[in-house]
Amino acid sequence: MNLEQVETFLVITQTKNLSIAAKNLFISQSAVSHRIRNLEEKLGCKLLIRARGEKLVSLTLKGEEFIEIATRWKNLWNETKLWTLQESKMNLKVASIDSLNTCVFSSLYKDLINSNNAISLNVSSHWSKTIYDLIESHDIDIGLTLNSLKYPNAIAKPLFKSRGVVISSKSSKYPEIVHPNDLKTSNEILFSYIPEYEIWHNFWWEYDQNEYSSVDTVSLLFTMFDLEEKWAVVPIWIARVFEKIHPVKISELSVSPPEYSCYQVSNRNLIPSKLKAIKKFSVALEAYMKTDIFLSSIK
Repeated sequence: MNLEQVETFLVITQTKNLSIAAKNLFISQSAVSHRIRNLEEKLGCKLLIRARGEKLVSLTLKGEEFIEIATRWKNLWNETKLWTLQESKMNLKVASIDSLNTCVFSSLYKDLINSNNAISLNVSSHWSKTIYDLIESHDIDIGLTLNSLKYPNAIAKPLFKSRGVVISSKSSKYPEIVHPNDLKTSNEILFSYIPEYEIWHNFWWEYDQNEYSSVDTVSLLFTMFDLEEKWAVVPIWIARVFEKIHPVKISELSVSPPEYSCYQVSNRNLIPSKLKAIKKFSVALEAYMKTDIFLSSIK
């Protein structure tokens, strides 16, 4: 059974006339009869009733039943043909720490999902170590993190650096430039930090380590700054997001904490079927990092 035979049968069911069917199909009447005979032989049953020498036909019971099957078969064939002409969607799995997903790369993800670039994007949030574990096991394709960790098959490519600043309530009394000695750890909301920050933090507040509170997601941090004297040291890109949705004061530190470095992490042994999608993402990421939206968020 082929498409020509099925289409010929369906045209005959509409016209009930072999001559008109032949005309509509731009073939001879004998060709129409030949296609139908071959179709009936393939199916092993009679579909049409035609008196000798007559052009008008009627359907057998099997012919009536076959109309629905033939219609579905033709539709499925057309869908298959369309599918073969379309570029296959490439699945790409990206994982990042919560703060980068929320404050830095959300616009990039939105553009990728909204554009017709043949990528099916899946984004998740994890701790840095988990991201490296997932890269190592090929469970994700790209990681975005603030840590360069040593893993046998993980490659960390530096993307950008940004400074740390102090955020506090708009009504707080902290000046525009503040010294660490002027910050009480009893008022601190410690946010997730890079290892280098822990060393810097311990240097200034070594004897007050049990006094601060802590949160581990940006959404939790957002809820804390109705409290007048509370403060936190965060990357500037978190502070910029706070400015837009929650009035905060941003103070520079007179003794700068370590910079926050962002890395794109991938497996050194890339899966061949993922190469094209990873390349598309990397090109989009590079272009995004030149936009005003991105640049204004990290300065």
